[in-house]
Amino acid sequence: MGSAADDLLGPLTGAYLSWLLQGSLALDASQVLFLSREGAFFCRAWETLGLQEKLPAAHLECSRTSLAGVLAREDQAEAFALYLQGFGLRGKVVLADLGWGGTMQVLLTSFSQARGLGLSFTGLYMGLSFHARRQLGDRGLAARGFLFDALREGRPGPFAFTPEAPFIGLFESLFLEMRGSVTGYALSGGGRVRILRAPCEFRDRAGVLMPEGRMILQLQDRALAHLRRPEGPWHRGREAFAPLRRLGMEPTLEEARLYGRIPFLDEGVCRPLACPLPLPACLFHPLALAADFRRSRWKMGYLRLFLGGKGSWAWLYRLCRYLFDLCSLLRKGENNETIFRPGPPGPSADGQ
Repeated sequence: MGSAADDLLGPLTGAYLSWLLQGSLALDASQVLFLSREGAFFCRAWETLGLQEKLPAAHLECSRTSLAGVLAREDQAEAFALYLQGFGLRGKVVLADLGWGGTMQVLLTSFSQARGLGLSFTGLYMGLSFHARRQLGDRGLAARGFLFDALREGRPGPFAFTPEAPFIGLFESLFLEMRGSVTGYALSGGGRVRILRAPCEFRDRAGVLMPEGRMILQLQDRALAHLRRPEGPWHRGREAFAPLRRLGMEPTLEEARLYGRIPFLDEGVCRPLACPLPLPACLFHPLALAADFRRSRWKMGYLRLFLGGKGSWAWLYRLCRYLFDLCSLLRKGENNETIFRPGPPGPSADGQ
């Protein structure tokens, strides 16, 4: 698996949860709810660190799809209301997961307001991308990011991107539980709620865990073992992020082959994180290459597999990102009968 993976998640998880606890206590929150499929791992880590004694935390099994269904269908709303009742929520509640845009905080806030639950949600996420400005900032919802916080940074330029962008799929995949994404909720006998899930992309049709799923569980077990050591506290976010960022931005060819095989479910379509088209096909179909690269959720792994070498391809990612954003701006300008002419590409604020 490579030496880079030995403590890939442990330092970052410890640093994030330490920050999360401090922020939650400062808010006088009654509880932390870990969201999404990564919530199961973070809950285990929270308990491993002994933080449950300082502030209760639980895993709210949900997804953007399931919460959207809750707002759209009364049967889903009734089942989810009963499910939520089991958490005994009151007052200020902190929502936590990897983050990025804050969509689920918006949906949970809408549900709470529609039901008159009187809950106040604050998001304390691993990171907040520029999408959070529209989702959270424009609605005045409270949220903060640990590694990066686009809600509080200066107004982004047309070519700005946050650090997770070149390897967002890899980032998310390594924290996942090995159960399928939540699709909805159903009432069952005895006033219980059944969580409905899609098939897990890490299991075959017989339900057997694939090698990529076993690899992720091994990484998570290593992280929990790391958290059991007495070295803490973890408070230096960028230092804790360095191993994962190095893998995400500068993978070796061996690492790109290993982690690039991880299946990633994106809007109902499952494909490997990084699996470039064969070079001969790209020579005759360059547009197919561009589309294939855009679909990849681990851009730096894709470039390493496609181009090889040992040097950094970060400059090429920035160039591709620049050209894509430029084309988007030109199309937008044509629609508005104005054209924005930006300067040349340069390094982003985080050095990418």
